[in-house]
Amino acid sequence: MTNSGDGGQPGLPFGSDYTPDAAAAEPGARVRRRVQRQVEELSTNRTNPVSQRQLVRAVSSRYQERRGRRLATVVDPRGLDVLLVSDEILVTEQTWADPGARGYLERQGLSEDDLGCPDLESRLVRLVTSEDRTAQDLDDIATELRSRGFAASLTHITPCSPVIKSRSLGGPAPADGLVPFADYPVVDAGSGPVARVAVIDTGIVGAPRTDGWLQSVERHRRDDPDTHGNENNIDLLDVEPRDGLLDFSDGHGTFVSGIVAQVAPSADIAVYRALRGGGAGSELDVACAMVRAVKAGAQVLNLSLGCQTRHDQPSLAIAAALDWIGEFERTHDAEVVVVAAAGNYGDTAPVWPAAFRRVVSVAALASDLRATPWSSHGFWVDCSTVGEGIQSTFVEGTESYEFTGEPDTFGPNAFAHWSGTSFAAPQVTGAIARAMHEHGLGPREAFRWLMARGRAIPDFGQALSILPGV
Repeated sequence: MTNSGDGGQPGLPFGSDYTPDAAAAEPGARVRRRVQRQVEELSTNRTNPVSQRQLVRAVSSRYQERRGRRLATVVDPRGLDVLLVSDEILVTEQTWADPGARGYLERQGLSEDDLGCPDLESRLVRLVTSEDRTAQDLDDIATELRSRGFAASLTHITPCSPVIKSRSLGGPAPADGLVPFADYPVVDAGSGPVARVAVIDTGIVGAPRTDGWLQSVERHRRDDPDTHGNENNIDLLDVEPRDGLLDFSDGHGTFVSGIVAQVAPSADIAVYRALRGGGAGSELDVACAMVRAVKAGAQVLNLSLGCQTRHDQPSLAIAAALDWIGEFERTHDAEVVVVAAAGNYGDTAPVWPAAFRRVVSVAALASDLRATPWSSHGFWVDCSTVGEGIQSTFVEGTESYEFTGEPDTFGPNAFAHWSGTSFAAPQVTGAIARAMHEHGLGPREAFRWLMARGRAIPDFGQALSILPGV
């Protein structure tokens, strides 16, 4: 079913509110070339073994440097690498409580370790190995348990890169920028309460901008110091320079936050850092951040991250977080909507957390609302919006030659154009937040309001035109 909403064209939930002014300058030829490179990279990198090996090595080295943990890969049935924490298994509490399953795991040299999230301890158990076992050995153990009807899995990495995007010639392209936030023409005014949005990502730029963008965004930091001993250092958020240059995941959370702010200027945005070290975080890192955000009052969660799993099975950690959120809603009379990027795999295999039934999954379209060949898609996708050449806030710094032959320098108050489902999802997050505020709706009702104004595209859900692309 499609609906034109309040008498407008199907697929335009807010009419022409985000259409550039006729006097605005069109993106130049260089920007268009860079966006085209981004699109080409998204279409080819996933099946390019050289590119994938380079990116997996880069993410693994950065993750170990920042987190002190090694990563490993196993090959999925499609012949593609799946990135995992090398020495641990996750099981449900019910699995660990079963004498047979527990005995089997202990005989394999696995023992319980700190989960890092007390709220999930009644649902999930983290097991680490005391022996020299490969990731394939641990995967075989988890597979044996699943064959016996128990829930077990290696700990997957849910990155914004390399599988969601990478930074090479198709990296972010500098943009001229938007007007100061105080002069931004989009009006998000209504009778409802201001929507509370949580962006779970790489963090957000610590140094305040002088153009007003992101000025009111709440920065949340983990309580543990990083490997360099910097405890609660806000300047490390979203920027982890190597040799003084921007790393390939830097700016991702800042960019995503700016998209939410463009679509819903009134939204109360808070940022939680779950990804670091090359833009990678484990599914457990993400699950813990989801719990922290909901406990702090978030109503809409944005997850511009995700992964395909070894056996296309749902992430155990994020499933536990979603169960916890459901219980929180019941006991606190609250509503929480979780929005996630569908991924850039270009196939129909489920990407987690987007493929969970209670998560709003967002695929990406071209600027003319055509389906893209590089976006993940399928029956599990709820909606889609433009994901090519989106403009948003970025971080200050110079890119490294390690990942691009044409490094750019971004100055203060930087903006950029970037492509990926990571940048489609926050448009839907912002649209839900705006509908909540303007129409006095709860999160779920606001999502239904939005979907009723979409235009159906097979395997891409309800297509929505929100921010313009290139």
